[in-house]
Amino acid sequence: MKNLITAKKIDLANYQRQIIEKYRHSAPEDIKAMSGDAQLSAFNGYYALTTPGAFFAIDTNMLIIGNSAPGYFIDLLISLDGKTSAKFTYTGSFNGSLLQQNSNDGLNISLTFTRNDGSEGPTASCSGAITLPGQQSPTIVTGSTYNNPIPVSVFSGKYYEPMGASDIVPPLVLQINDNSYEIQYDEAGGKGLQPIPVYVYNFNMYYFAAYTAGGQVVFFIMGSAAEGGLACNNIIVKTKTSRSLQTIPYPSVTKLVSPNPNSGKLAAFSGYYQLPSIAQGAFISIEGEYFANPGTAAVYQVKIGVSMDGVASNGYYFEAANMTFVNNTLTMPDQNISITFNRAYDPMQQSLVTITGNIGHYNNISGYTLFNPIPLSVFGGATLTDEKGHSLTIVSDSEVIYDGVTMDSIIYVPIMYILANPTDKPTTEMSFGSNGLKGTACIVTDSSGINVVTAIPNA
Repeated sequence: MKNLITAKKIDLANYQRQIIEKYRHSAPEDIKAMSGDAQLSAFNGYYALTTPGAFFAIDTNMLIIGNSAPGYFIDLLISLDGKTSAKFTYTGSFNGSLLQQNSNDGLNISLTFTRNDGSEGPTASCSGAITLPGQQSPTIVTGSTYNNPIPVSVFSGKYYEPMGASDIVPPLVLQINDNSYEIQYDEAGGKGLQPIPVYVYNFNMYYFAAYTAGGQVVFFIMGSAAEGGLACNNIIVKTKTSRSLQTIPYPSVTKLVSPNPNSGKLAAFSGYYQLPSIAQGAFISIEGEYFANPGTAAVYQVKIGVSMDGVASNGYYFEAANMTFVNNTLTMPDQNISITFNRAYDPMQQSLVTITGNIGHYNNISGYTLFNPIPLSVFGGATLTDEKGHSLTIVSDSEVIYDGVTMDSIIYVPIMYILANPTDKPTTEMSFGSNGLKGTACIVTDSSGINVVTAIPNA
């Protein structure tokens, strides 16, 4: 994620900047007219179709100017053959399950969407027919997505830049205000927070492009960081630099002794769980990762971050000694923690998993997460390439081939879609995701630099 904008050809970044340049001088009342379809945006995501590399995507970008109500841009991205793709503005109708669009240019869509409640893995599925302009007959498609749209409010909080030593006061760089669309940012470094007048947020990639009060374009790539709370990679376009921010600058972390053998089962519930019943910013975070090496079974380990005030936190590893995960209940007697996980979609808060239990002296807590871990193999199906001749094939959850070199000694973090190779001293990092019309994408960082490979590089 940290190198997402270092490569200038990322479609999403360019698209968001185009929106900012076109509309940043618009009046607030003009932005209000760009009303989105909230029901359709709830199914936002990249739906992989049966043909390798093919996809149907619902892609929502939200524009904020000053204190205006948000404006929404909903695009439909389509590739039926995995080799070519096209973008269409959403102008159709959606009744909560059936998407229909019949455009004058010859595009015809009739797709039914369903939620995959109660099971880990894909969050939603689609099926139906798509006729692209110039086609004589419709193409019957089925697909699924692991994505779940996350609104700006989930990332509300104060983001600091840790300075190494915990006795140093960390600079406050970014503040996303709760229950509003206001974002404040210190672009000058130490000059204090100033409101960001214009920004665009993408619901699929958790990604901001912002036009600051000083006239700069900056990017915020959002995520979670276990005991570090919420995380942000802030890229400054003008200086081509980046900095890592998090809401808990100096968490306390225990060392891992021995991974619990049930770590893989707990890792399936990886996510940032908000605890609004305790305090603003309170959370419990589950972050699983696994180590895969040739000839051995994958070894999972899970880090658990806990904060009851959103200011300080403790990080624990899921240990073999005196910790259990049975019937979806995590028990940590030494920390007086008992949490039960229930996987079911809640349309009101758009969450995928809810939790109940107790943490310390806090009893009957409740929380939820909108995040969803994605297996490495989900990014497979089509070989990812670029114009330089680089090539990446995802063979399985434990093996990839990059430029002809088999990498089967890997660390993979499913909640962050990040891979490192080899396991002992990583020299290659891969950040997976999607890239607009180019489909599945990966940013590869190694000794040769940074390369972006995609399923449809010429799109």
